[in-house]
Amino acid sequence: MNLFSLAKSFPTEELALAFWIKQRWPNGVRCIACDHDKCYLIETKGKTGKVYRKFECAECGLHFSPTANTIFHDSHLPLQKWFMAICLMTEGKKGISASQVQRHLGISYKTAWHLCHRIREAMQEDKGTKLGGESVTVEIDEMYVGGRKRGTGVKAAKNSKTIVVGIAERDGRIHLQTVKSGHSRHVRTVVSENLNKDTEQVVTDGALKFRGMFPKEQHKAGNHHRELRDKNWTSTQTVENAFSLFKRGIVGNYHQLSKDHLDRYLGEFCWRYNRRGLQPCLFQMTLENMAKRKPLPYKDLIF
Repeated sequence: MNLFSLAKSFPTEELALAFWIKQRWPNGVRCIACDHDKCYLIETKGKTGKVYRKFECAECGLHFSPTANTIFHDSHLPLQKWFMAICLMTEGKKGISASQVQRHLGISYKTAWHLCHRIREAMQEDKGTKLGGESVTVEIDEMYVGGRKRGTGVKAAKNSKTIVVGIAERDGRIHLQTVKSGHSRHVRTVVSENLNKDTEQVVTDGALKFRGMFPKEQHKAGNHHRELRDKNWTSTQTVENAFSLFKRGIVGNYHQLSKDHLDRYLGEFCWRYNRRGLQPCLFQMTLENMAKRKPLPYKDLIF
């Protein structure tokens, strides 16, 4: 869904709210406390006199908002602005910064930053999802993010970099995740948690850390020097292309990413990349995830 069709579909806040209620409860509204199926939509006024629409449970009498206990929880932004932010984040191949969202929606930077992270939380793969499998070739490599601090030397810049392990199926899905260090034990942990043991072939570069990590009949180590000389770089091209696309997002949109939140940005990028053939459905899929995920308070983001 693009911004033009979004504006046509939800010209009023009432239509946006009705759409969200239908998305969250496709079979009818149920109480979030006792799961009773008889809930009535009522109107109440807040401290400022603004009218709020809530549900009242006929069984336990609980008053609850349609957005309660979801990613939208405790948000005072209109759903129209939420929907626009979701559209911007799902349509941007390389992501979109909080500063851009701030300008588009006319909100403060703090609100935009929290808003983007909550949407980003809904754009994460389910835990336990593994890549690879029978008749699938997977590439594994590393990239470095960050570095270059003014007034410091090369060694300090190198030590400040964050290492990211990439796992990519050829013509398929990817998984990017930070690791504490480039030591083989840290890389092995990420690989074992996210790679299917039945994968037909695992392709890496010639780094020594990958030797002994996989059975010999399953592992293939490439040689970048020979490939560059012969102009035939095929061993880890898929995962390297994913690294390049993510870094273009940093250079063009974010400029700088905090190490504390890097995994959430990586998760967003992978989620969107893995569904690149489902572009018209990304808005809908993100909304469905926002109804299932738990709230993400601001205090949890700033530790």
